Amino acid sequence: MADKSHGECLTEETLTEYLEGGLDPAIKLASEAHLIACDECRVRLGFFMKMLNEEVGAEEAAAVESIAQQWNKSKYKMPRRTGTFPNWLFRCVAVAAALVIVVVAVRIFMERQAPPKSGGEIVQLLLSQNRPFESRLANEPHLPIVRTRGVEDPGVAYGLIAGEMTRLSANSYQMGRFYLLQKEFGRAISYLEVAGQEVGAEAAVHNDLGVAYMECEGPRLEEAGEEFRHALEKDPLFAPAVFNLALLHERTNSPEKAVAEWKRYIQLDPNSDWGKEAISRLRGLMR
Repeated sequence: MADKSHGECLTEETLTEYLEGGLDPAIKLASEAHLIACDECRVRLGFFMKMLNEEVGAEEAAAVESIAQQWNKSKYKMPRRTGTFPNWLFRCVAVAAALVIVVVAVRIFMERQAPPKSGGEIVQLLLSQNRPFESRLANEPHLPIVRTRGVEDPGVAYGLIAGEMTRLSANSYQMGRFYLLQKEFGRAISYLEVAGQEVGAEAAVHNDLGVAYMECEGPRLEEAGEEFRHALEKDPLFAPAVFNLALLHERTNSPEKAVAEWKRYIQLDPNSDWGKEAISRLRGLMR
């Protein structure tokens, strides 16, 4: 269980406003104090910095790396809050927080090859952080299931990143996926339907439109099935569509059809984490 002695985690909105410099000074100070104590929030902040910061120049990188090395050598540890937080400690926290943020930026700079250059790359980065649905989007890396149905939990808001999508001239498919990750189903479906009608639309487009239909409020399951089958007409070996058809049959109380699709999926993709999840679901249906 996560240690919450440092308080509740910062929201996505607070983190993005922190990066924009829009927080009230008192809230900014409290946020920096939290960031020192909370590994999870520093990672999330670093993720947004990775996508939104401009490339670091050589001189800036050298200076920041020097500070990071000094920080690592010092092995300085901030004390946990145990009661009243005196003013002098708040000032120390503010200084230390600035160093922590710099270290996060250094690590991101050293680890990344380049900032995202397209809307598709941004969507892939977001998918690497969060699995929004039980169903499977095209090119989605496997993550454990946190939410089992799309409408039971609100989506993660990526409002600040929307500007980057526009700046990078994201196409209809990329914008549809971007809004789908936020569970803004109306916008997502509008964009994906346009993408699906374009000449040469690939299996991935129809698969992701099917996911939008299946996961939206008042799910459009018949249309979802049509899109998954359309994806498989385009590419009979397109594994995500098979995965989603199996889920669709589970949700429509058709266990025999679901079993058949899970077996089909396992033949296509037996060794990946998606394949292991399919095996687990198949065993659950066959008990």
